[in-house]
Amino acid sequence: MQNYCPNCGEAVDGDTRFCTHCGYDLQQATAESATNTTTNTTQTTTDQPNPAAAPTNDRVAQLQNYSKNYFSWFVESIKHPNTEAPAEKYFGIISMVLSALLLTFAIVAAINRFIKQVNESTASAMVTLKNLSFGLDTKLFIVVVIGVLFYILIGFGASALGDKNGAVNFFDYLNRFGHLTNVGLILNIVLIFSVYTITFNVDSPLTFVKQLAFALVVVAAISMVWQVGYIMAINNSINEKRFDKFYIILIALVVLSLAFYIFARIESENLVLDFAQEFSQNASLGDLFSNF
Repeated sequence: MQNYCPNCGEAVDGDTRFCTHCGYDLQQATAESATNTTTNTTQTTTDQPNPAAAPTNDRVAQLQNYSKNYFSWFVESIKHPNTEAPAEKYFGIISMVLSALLLTFAIVAAINRFIKQVNESTASAMVTLKNLSFGLDTKLFIVVVIGVLFYILIGFGASALGDKNGAVNFFDYLNRFGHLTNVGLILNIVLIFSVYTITFNVDSPLTFVKQLAFALVVVAAISMVWQVGYIMAINNSINEKRFDKFYIILIALVVLSLAFYIFARIESENLVLDFAQEFSQNASLGDLFSNF
């Protein structure tokens, strides 16, 4: 096998250490070539992006972009609820989950606030109640989620059955319903703050009544937003009506009312038992026995 001297370019034997023409050290040249090759390979490897880090950065960027788009959609829904804005597939689901979480938080905050007021107003402190447990909080959240599902599923069913072609996409309906009811998220936050302002004072019961009345007005406003959003979402989802939209919406409202009535009849007894068990376990009677 013949090689060529890197110094003079003459042909030399493969096992020769020195060039027979110029005396150049061929082994030294081979070592330097190997070193340069290794350095170039290392440099090339270093310059290449980390394949593990790239997907992570992409996911973070996608999440940021998704959050930004949702916020823009949310703001537009507050400004113009009945004017549909471009939405990604799961925007409606996000709004429904947020609504359920905020409403549950408001309910739990109201109950715990009531418990605190009872404990503070009971001068003898014979029985001290504790805040609701996490298990009961979760049960209330599930109840609220079921109520939200009634609105979604019955409304979508009425829209699909009322459209002659049945061409109503579930996620489109959900985004439409969320767009119409997003203002309820703002009212839920107002409700939470109003709950924490309620203070029962024996010396000023009128103040308590005013504070409670304001919270009840906010609850009524949230209910009206959902009812109007429910009606308009059905109306806007039907392109080619099977029969008059008035009767479609009327049937949807009747079915929704029946669903809530049946669910309330079944679940109210369970909730009463859960609350009774909760308070019987959490009530502290130590002060009662210390009075004897």
